[in-house]
Amino acid sequence: LISHHHHNNNNNNINHSLLQTDELGMTPLHVLCLNPNATPEMFKILANACPQAATIQAEMITQVDHDDGGRIVEMVTPTKLWLKVKGISYNDDDFDEQGLLTRNAAFQKGLEWNDLNSIMSIQSFNLGVANESNNLYPCMQAATINGMNLEMLYHLAMYDPKLIYQQVQSFETKAPTSKKARNV
Repeated sequence: LISHHHHNNNNNNINHSLLQTDELGMTPLHVLCLNPNATPEMFKILANACPQAATIQAEMITQVDHDDGGRIVEMVTPTKLWLKVKGISYNDDDFDEQGLLTRNAAFQKGLEWNDLNSIMSIQSFNLGVANESNNLYPCMQAATINGMNLEMLYHLAMYDPKLIYQQVQSFETKAPTSKKARNV
């Protein structure tokens, strides 16, 4: 019992330290997103340890006016910061009210798998949840996008093969049973 309590307390400390911010409001997840060589696995470790960090906004100076020293500051979530570092364009419509990149926007950007995997890891995307408006799972939703590359669909489908298996099972149970034609 004591060790369990201690373990729980330790998790809270880790979570708390991952929510600490620097003078610009950046969490460790923001700082990791500044590294263009960070891998999806690195993002996953930080994001899973502290999912709230994905929605925290930090200040990013986007322009400095050299005449008067004025600065233009944009508030960025870790995902926005990562997109900026990678040079991937975005607009406000690409994000939900929490500042997370929507699945559809992510799919429409024509990213390489590693980049999409990084975004999914930063935001802890759940690929096992169907879209509320059309009941499509992410790999199915991605398949409806014009020009979606096959490698991406494969990776999305294989991200959680159980999901595909469950879908096939449910289609098989719903499908009308075919009676075998008798040889006459």
